[in-house]
Amino acid sequence: MATFSATWFLLEQEGLLAQACLCNGLTALRRANLGDKKGLFYSAFFELSIGFERVLKLVLILDHIARNQLATPDSKTVEDYGHKLRSLFDAAKVVCTAHGVSALDAFQPDSLPIVILGFLDDFAHPGGRYSNINKLTGHKLQAMADPIGQWGEIANRIMREHASPGERKRAQLNGLVASAAFGSAAASLISDLNQQQMDVVPLHVRASELDTAAKHAIYALVTLIAALREVIDSLCGTVWTDNHLGTSGVATVPDMKDFFQFAWADRKYVMQKRRWP
Repeated sequence: MATFSATWFLLEQEGLLAQACLCNGLTALRRANLGDKKGLFYSAFFELSIGFERVLKLVLILDHIARNQLATPDSKTVEDYGHKLRSLFDAAKVVCTAHGVSALDAFQPDSLPIVILGFLDDFAHPGGRYSNINKLTGHKLQAMADPIGQWGEIANRIMREHASPGERKRAQLNGLVASAAFGSAAASLISDLNQQQMDVVPLHVRASELDTAAKHAIYALVTLIAALREVIDSLCGTVWTDNHLGTSGVATVPDMKDFFQFAWADRKYVMQKRRWP
């Protein structure tokens, strides 16, 4: 009967942590919008930045285990990266090159998944995740761009470059419906992501745009998670093959891809899904 090492359980727990963060983040992003749902953007950014950081650090840890007869790395191997998602992604690409894995090759710097990962990198910086407090207290990092405003710009880009003509038309129709329903009889106190107050018609258009943009953003992130799952699966296979796991009866590395099986990049499925996993 096989037994499990301390490393096996630690990797399992880290996989579960990454899974929970990514799923919670995707769900929060899908639900986020204007008004009292604006806070969900922050929840999404926190969870997704942590989730991607943990997945990328798992890539580095598994690579070290694969190359060093199951020995785990020292803390500096991952600690020096901090929360820097861009640097971690670049390091993961180096690992892929060393192992002949092409899963990350398609993600160019200007692709939507990497643009969003870069945004999450900025958010993970103290000037991003503490943006509101920094501005309230006059902190030296207060000059960094407001994360909510930045996300509004990404949503604009998605509507321009990724949304279909039908999706763009639908957003405008929602404004026309609001105009027909309310006319001049209603007023709005809700602001856009850039803090500009909106009338009723622009409010309904913008809410529809943010909903559409979230679907495309989530699909982009799911494709990235699925690619990282492929990298992790390959590294686990290398560990098992090169280190002849099983001969001692002690399992050291779980089947880590199982923690990310929720990320199937079927476009229709992802665009319709509202809750993860």
